[in-house]
Parts: sequence; structure tokens; C-alpha cells
Amino acid sequence: MDYRSKTVLLSVPSIIGSILFAAVTGIAAIWSRSLWLGTMTVFYTITIFMKISVLSRGSMSLISKNPGYNSANNYRLFSIRLLIFDIVFGIALIFFHINYFVKDYPGYTIFVTAAYVLIRVGLSVKNMIQARISQSFTTISLRKIDTVKSVVSLLILINALLGRFAHPYSDLTRNLNSAAGAGAFLIILIMSLSGLIESKKARPS
Repeated sequence: MDYRSKTVLLSVPSIIGSILFAAVTGIAAIWSRSLWLGTMTVFYTITIFMKISVLSRGSMSLISKNPGYNSANNYRLFSIRLLIFDIVFGIALIFFHINYFVKDYPGYTIFVTAAYVLIRVGLSVKNMIQARISQSFTTISLRKIDTVKSVVSLLILINALLGRFAHPYSDLTRNLNSAAGAGAFLIILIMSLSGLIESKKARPS
């Protein structure tokens, strides 16, 4: 079984795990009445639908003769959606920087998120390298989504840790949260723009 087929098959349990994680953070957001955590959960949930869309269009590229479903066009559409996602994501981060909220999350949120982030970040780096080697746009798209999920879950963890163990109302805490958000925005921006460039080069002239 090649790496592309293996990645597609493993995406199904990955989606299930992502849904469970979104459910955990969603419950925590409601319990703590946290607009920040609720918003991050929404963005995380959007990545799940993006992954389903990539899998769907990737399947269509194998069975459909419609050129709109070829791998380069699929990758271009995914990159456009990722760019739109990042723009809205950035606007939300600016809103939270201006209107700084502090919430004390349930303890389980930190432990669950920390465990998830440690696993997800490590796998994302490894899988992205393998995806690049495979040169499959479907595989690269799926791995970029996994990276976005890692970034969003890492932001959730950083915010929860700073809220629990740092001085929640200090300028340092606020700036650290904002710096983490800016870093996340730039990572996603680079992935979306690089995807647009790569897909343009791959599309037939």
C-alpha cells in the first residue's frame, strides 16, 4: 500500500479523534463560559469539514473525468479555503487581543489538550515530511490540515496554561497569548500561499 492510500485510510480514525477532541473543548467552553475556547473549538471543527472535503474531492479525482477535480485544481481550491480560514482566524485573534478575556478552565482541559498536542505536533512534523516525499497533493492537503489542527490545539493549551499558572491579567501573559496567535496565523498563511504557488505550477497551461 502506497503512502497516499495509507494516509487516506488513516484519515477516518483521525476524523473520529478530532470530533472527540472538539467535543471535549466544546464542553469545557460551555462549562467555563469561555468565548475564546468556544471560538477555537469552532475553528477546529471547521478543519474537520475541510478534511472531509479534501477526502471527497480526492476520491472524485480518481473516478471523475471532470478536469475540475484533478489534483492540482483540488489543491488550489483547498489552498484558497485555507487562506480564507486564516484571514477569518486572524480577525478573531485581533478581536481577542483587543478584548482580552481571562477564564479558568477545568483541569481536565489542560491534561487532555496537553496529551493531544504532544501526539499531534510530533506526528504533524513527521507526516508532513513524508507527504512532501510522496508528492501527492491530496496527501499534502490532509497533512496541512493536521498541522492547522495542531496549531489551534496548541493555542488552546497555551491559553489554558497561562490562565492557570501565570498572572492572568499581566501584560506579559497577554503579549504571550498574542505572540502565539500571531505565530499560528503566519504558519497557516505560509501553508496557504505555498499551496497556491505549487498548484499554479502544477496546473496545465
